Amino acid sequence: MDKETLARLSVQCIQKARFLPIQELILGETGYAFNGKVRLFFEIQRPETKPKGSVLLISRNANTLLFWSQQFIQTFVSEGYNVIRFDHRGIGLSDRMEGWTKKTAYVLEDMARDAMAILDSLKIKSAHIVGASMGGMIAQRFAYLFPNVTLSLCSIMSSGYYYDPSLVSLSPKMKRNFRSLFLAFYRAKNNFEKQVQAHIIERNLWVGCGDYELDIPMIINEVSYEIKFRKGYYNMSFPQHVKAIKKSGSFLEKLKEISSKALIIHGNSDPLIDINHAKKYVSCLKKGKSYYLSGLGHDIPKEYTPQITNQILILFAASENQ
Repeated sequence: MDKETLARLSVQCIQKARFLPIQELILGETGYAFNGKVRLFFEIQRPETKPKGSVLLISRNANTLLFWSQQFIQTFVSEGYNVIRFDHRGIGLSDRMEGWTKKTAYVLEDMARDAMAILDSLKIKSAHIVGASMGGMIAQRFAYLFPNVTLSLCSIMSSGYYYDPSLVSLSPKMKRNFRSLFLAFYRAKNNFEKQVQAHIIERNLWVGCGDYELDIPMIINEVSYEIKFRKGYYNMSFPQHVKAIKKSGSFLEKLKEISSKALIIHGNSDPLIDINHAKKYVSCLKKGKSYYLSGLGHDIPKEYTPQITNQILILFAASENQ
C-alpha cells in the first residue's frame, strides 16, 4: 500500500475507532513466571477437553504476546492443545530491564531460558515450540538447550544467523524506511493517535506482495488494547532485542545437534529476512523440513494463517507419532 493511501485510510479508521469498543485480546488464564529475578507475564488458553499436549509461542523482536492472533491460537486450542504465549523481557507486562547496557546485554539463550521458566511455572514437562522472527531464533536455542522438553520445533520467518555476511542484508531502501519509522515513533511520544499511526506504518513495512492487505482496524484495536489496558510499548525493547541477536552470533553449527523434528516456514516476499536464510539453516537440521509461501512478507496475516497452522499441525502429528 502506498504512503498516501495508507495515511488516508489510517486517519479514517482511527476516527471511526473512537466510537467503537476495544475488543478483548487476552482470553485465557494469566500469570507470572520468574527466570531468576526477571518476572515474565504469560497467558495460557486451554481446550475444553483433556489436552493432548502444549504449544509454546515465542513472539518476534519488540513484540508482545499480542503478536499471536486469536485466529492462530484458536486453531491449536480447537485441536486439543494448551497454547501458551508470553511477553519477552523488556516489553509488555514483563519486567523492564533496568540498568541494561551494551556491555551487560542479555543474549538469546537468556530469552530461551525465560521461555523454559514459563513452562516450569505451569509444570509442563514437554511442548511444541513455535517462534517467529527473533522468536524463531529463540525457539532454535530452546530446542538445543532443552531437547527433552522440545516435542517439535517450528521456526517462522527466521534465521540461523541474521548477520551472515554471505546472505542478503537489509536493502538501502529498507534502512531508509527504518530511519523514517524511528522518527515517527519519536514524534508520537505521548500522542495516542500518532502512536497508532506509527504502528500502522511499521506493520506496512512487513507486508509482502501476496494477495492480502494490511488489516488496519485489527492493528488499531491491538495497539489501543496494548496502550490502554497493559503497560504499552517500551522504546528500549527494540535496541535491546537487536543487541541480543547480534551478541548471540551464528547458531548454524549448533542447529546440527538438534534432534527434534523441525519445520521452517518462510515467505518468498519477506523484506526483512530473505528466504535464503531459511534455505540455508533448514539444511543444518537433521530432521528439518521447509514450507515456503509465495507472496508472504515478514508477517502472519489472516489470509495465510490457515496454511501455516495446517503445516504446523502436520509437524505436531509427525512428532507425536514417532
